[in-house]
Amino acid sequence: MGAHGKASETAFEEARDGRVQEPDVMRVPGLGDRSDGVAPNGQRHTGDVVFRFLVYAAGIAILFVLGAVLLFLLARAWPVFAADDLQASSTFQGLSGGKASGFWQYVGPLLFGTVIVSALALAIAFFVAIGVALFIVYYAPKWLARVLNAMVDLLAAIPSVIYGLWGSTVLVPASYGFWRWLARYFGWIPLFAGPAAAPPRTVATVSVVLAVMIMPIIASMTRDLFTGAPQLTREAALALGATKWEAIRMAVLPVARSGMVSASMLALGRAFGETMAVMMILSPGLTYSLRLLQASHTQTIAANIASQFPEASGLGVSALIATGLVLFLVTFVVNAIARAITTRATGVRESGDSLWQDIRHVVTRFVSKVAGWFKADTGTIRAEAAGAHETGQVASDVTQERKADVHVAGVSVDTELDFARFRPTSELLHWRKAKNGIMSTLILCVFVFAMIPLVSLLWTTIQRGAGRLNLNFLTYNMSGVVGGRPTPSGGYGGAEHAIIGTLEVTFGAMAISVPLGILCAVYLTEYAHGGKLAHAVAMMVGVMSGVPSIVAGLFAYSLFTIVFGPGMLSGFEGSVALSLLMVPTVVNSSVEMIRAVPVDLREAAYALGVTKQRTITRIVLRTALPGIISGVLLAIARVIGETAPLLMTAGFISTTNWNLFSGQMTTLPVYVYQEYQKLSVTCTVSAGPACIADIPTQRAWAAALVLIVLVLLLNFAGRAVQKIFTPKVGR
Repeated sequence: MGAHGKASETAFEEARDGRVQEPDVMRVPGLGDRSDGVAPNGQRHTGDVVFRFLVYAAGIAILFVLGAVLLFLLARAWPVFAADDLQASSTFQGLSGGKASGFWQYVGPLLFGTVIVSALALAIAFFVAIGVALFIVYYAPKWLARVLNAMVDLLAAIPSVIYGLWGSTVLVPASYGFWRWLARYFGWIPLFAGPAAAPPRTVATVSVVLAVMIMPIIASMTRDLFTGAPQLTREAALALGATKWEAIRMAVLPVARSGMVSASMLALGRAFGETMAVMMILSPGLTYSLRLLQASHTQTIAANIASQFPEASGLGVSALIATGLVLFLVTFVVNAIARAITTRATGVRESGDSLWQDIRHVVTRFVSKVAGWFKADTGTIRAEAAGAHETGQVASDVTQERKADVHVAGVSVDTELDFARFRPTSELLHWRKAKNGIMSTLILCVFVFAMIPLVSLLWTTIQRGAGRLNLNFLTYNMSGVVGGRPTPSGGYGGAEHAIIGTLEVTFGAMAISVPLGILCAVYLTEYAHGGKLAHAVAMMVGVMSGVPSIVAGLFAYSLFTIVFGPGMLSGFEGSVALSLLMVPTVVNSSVEMIRAVPVDLREAAYALGVTKQRTITRIVLRTALPGIISGVLLAIARVIGETAPLLMTAGFISTTNWNLFSGQMTTLPVYVYQEYQKLSVTCTVSAGPACIADIPTQRAWAAALVLIVLVLLLNFAGRAVQKIFTPKVGR
């Protein structure tokens, strides 16, 4: 008996012998039925009633969470709308430096800049990510594909503050020569009009950094789409003589098209809400400008909120939260569209109602193209002009005389399909082989091109962070650190308080999100039955996965300000913000793991008289536990690097705070940003040779290295738990 059987047998024994003395349901459920926990006397068990209530409450809570986000943001933003015209005008003029006197005058350029930066980043990242995914799935050797899969997942989880640090210190100075060349030779195009800014803290540079950030996200999602594409359709195309690229183009890309669009929309939502990388790189401005190579023209909503929030007060805070409300609504729409596309793609097959119809579709498409490629001896079939748009297809029914209606370039030709009479020209065969080689080379080049900035980021972090990463850095905080001078203990300050703060805030977020996420997943899989409420909850979970982190921070700030009064910052406030980001990941991963539990286990438990609550808690959840743990670890890796929401909720201090519920608290991402802001310190002559001018930058890179190691360990632990402890079907 396999591991799955042993786990099931253990669960049954504990449920039956330890807690269930005799069958306590009125009937043995049939296939597909579920025990309702009704005792012989017609009354429900208290445990089932309570558990059912908790599960439904968790599902409904997801709806209330998004409603609460909208409600609290609106409540905190309302004062600026309710203020008189003079107060509102003064507020917006103060925030904009005199460039705007009304809300839409203020938020309009910010929304324009957000769209421009995000759209340009998506335009750069999308095709590169598709090339990376194709290389990993269809071109890379298996051993290399496994390494690349892990690397892509790691890069997708790297905190944005590290991308911002790399972009500001590495890419900005390195890219100036290219931007200057682009402005010199292509400046006649308005987008590239010069002179190129020096240093190039421009829309072009920040868009490249955002493209590097979202590329692993798109690549990871499309990789899964390509892996799940029906293999038989591709093999059918290859069996008919299609080249590798032709088989991919006809059998894989059409099936994955909707999923690719959904992945791009989700990545666009991520780019909309990006905060730290933009704030650390872009020189801001408040204009409607399309000059990508010039600085001080553009700003995004998220970066503007994070940069101005610490100094804002009164109506200024309300105005910034109002812009965050606009960002929330925009990302809500984008993610709702992505969710709708995904639902449509999974609900209706791209090319038919069954796998065999997909195969048939691919075969007939290829046959029609053969009719256009080859020249028959009779001359009744001829290839159309090169580059003509081919819309041919072969009719589904072939008569006994093997006649078909072939449409090539919109021209209908009644002909007899006799492949023995087809004579491919040597030029055509050479061109098809050459095109296959060109596309293979192009995909390889795209992969190499994509790996350059990602490898540069990892190498730079290791190179610059390893020198400062020592025992003193891990065991000392910043208390008593002055400039670049060493402390009395001989150290130069460290990140001990930030490491402890990160652990406290993360565990606080886990305490909120894990129970809620697992119960919500149980509702969606065991209790929902496909009702309207279930569809609403599932959609809201999908939409929540794209909520910008800055919006989560604004929600937590608004919640605690309204409930507890202004001026309260604590680690637990940061935990609430992070829990809003963790819940969707926990729900999605738990749903997949619970659905993977065989129905036979449930039916066997119900047949033994085990109640539904005990079946779920003792058998279903126990069987799915490894996958759920893996999902939780990946959720932690997702939020452990968040910076923007913690800047406005948890704050930052130089000492260690052990109390999650009282006082400000520094986390590692915030520590990286705070040290980056210092750039360097002044070392006077009296300071002596022990003073280090660039010590803040060294500390920033060392903390960034610690963050990457933590994310790497969490990803490795998640994969290891799922691989080692997931039950395997076997006898």
